[in-house]
Amino acid sequence: MRDYEVLPVMQLAMVQWSMTMLMSSRLAGRRRDASMLDAVAPYGKRMNLHGGYLPALDTDAITTVLANAAAAPANPGATTINLWCMGGAISEDTAEDAMAFSREGAAWLWEAVSMWDTSEHDALYEQWATAMAEAMRPHSPTNGYTNLTDDQGSQWRRTVHGSEAKHRRLGAVKAAWDPENLLRFNKNITPESAAPVH
Repeated sequence: MRDYEVLPVMQLAMVQWSMTMLMSSRLAGRRRDASMLDAVAPYGKRMNLHGGYLPALDTDAITTVLANAAAAPANPGATTINLWCMGGAISEDTAEDAMAFSREGAAWLWEAVSMWDTSEHDALYEQWATAMAEAMRPHSPTNGYTNLTDDQGSQWRRTVHGSEAKHRRLGAVKAAWDPENLLRFNKNITPESAAPVH
């Protein structure tokens, strides 16, 4: 098997494992409406998630990933670093400005996930995830998939969708459909960020 064939096989294995865990939890008497992600993100776990795009999986990016994997906290929690091959149709089938989800430069997607049980370990896992994100910043463009990472503040929210023009359009949509900002418990584009689009 060639190197570039390994990742899709690993992704398939993860999906198969997740589905196996989901089915076994349901067979064990769990509620039928359990979340599909319960197998990999159980309810009640404390979690930190950071990630971004990579235009290429070059030596510097791989070295950074490996260094941070080696520095990951050991027990009592769990950490993982995932590298997802994007490219192809997911990055090229639609014009960048045709949707809110930015995919420009998304040949690869990286994510660092940490999960633990008690607040006494918050600092340990949050420091690791933050250090990983900082180390990957020089390799990653500013756009990304918003659900992939914890909210990193207003500047991040202004660039994660791509261009400034796209951010203004999203702000205009927010101002038109949610002027009171009721749907604000997310990585929010505020109605105030809407500027006239000519």
